[in-house]
Amino acid sequence: MITFEAKIREQTVRLFADLPLKNAVGAIMRVLADVSQKTNIFNNKFVLNFGWNFLFLTERNENGEKFWVVETADFNKNPARDRTDNLTTALVVQNMQMEAVQVAKVKPENCTSRDTVLVLKAALEANDVYMHRKDAAKDGDSGWYYGLLDDPDEENHVLADFESMPTYKLIAVCPDAMRVLQLPVGTVAVFNDKTLTALVDGDDNALSFTTEEERRRLGEKQRKEFEAEVAAARARAQEEANGKKPESAE
Repeated sequence: MITFEAKIREQTVRLFADLPLKNAVGAIMRVLADVSQKTNIFNNKFVLNFGWNFLFLTERNENGEKFWVVETADFNKNPARDRTDNLTTALVVQNMQMEAVQVAKVKPENCTSRDTVLVLKAALEANDVYMHRKDAAKDGDSGWYYGLLDDPDEENHVLADFESMPTYKLIAVCPDAMRVLQLPVGTVAVFNDKTLTALVDGDDNALSFTTEEERRRLGEKQRKEFEAEVAAARARAQEEANGKKPESAE
């Protein structure tokens, strides 16, 4: 697991993840630093709604060292009760959603892991599905609907055919669906075999999005850049340990 660390108001803050998602981590640390200028975040009660995620700061003491760990809801257990210090899933979702908003060039409308999505039960195991965001009916409703792309019984459904569930459950149903959750009311997203294939706005104008292949290439590039940074940091640390002055970067 990778440890990311920052100093905020003279306190050490650490965040753990399995992937080198430094941009997402940097965004979280910057927000924590900004919020710390206005309120006390180091009290074991602080909760930050950061996009889709809810983040917590928990104090730890190890070997006489005090530091604070960023935690989030544990989606592998009971997110309403359980937390985890492995933020990999939270950071991946954050990156996906930020990328979707930026590439589509739209203004985001917040949707959290606790907000609900209306799901047609028959769509849960289907290959061709779509999502449509309408105005939220009530607080806690994301406005999103998840249904069959071609639904022969569309006019005959009864209430029992639908289910309202928190958006985090879409991780197990269709991970790519997590990508579009911050897109605004009116957005329609189409998925084939769990992969986003089309995206339009409320006026039926096509919105841009990155393909799976493009995301794979970008992820590989970011991984190599991170590994190069780690190797350079280790080399500087070794030079310092050997009593040599580290070479300045060109």
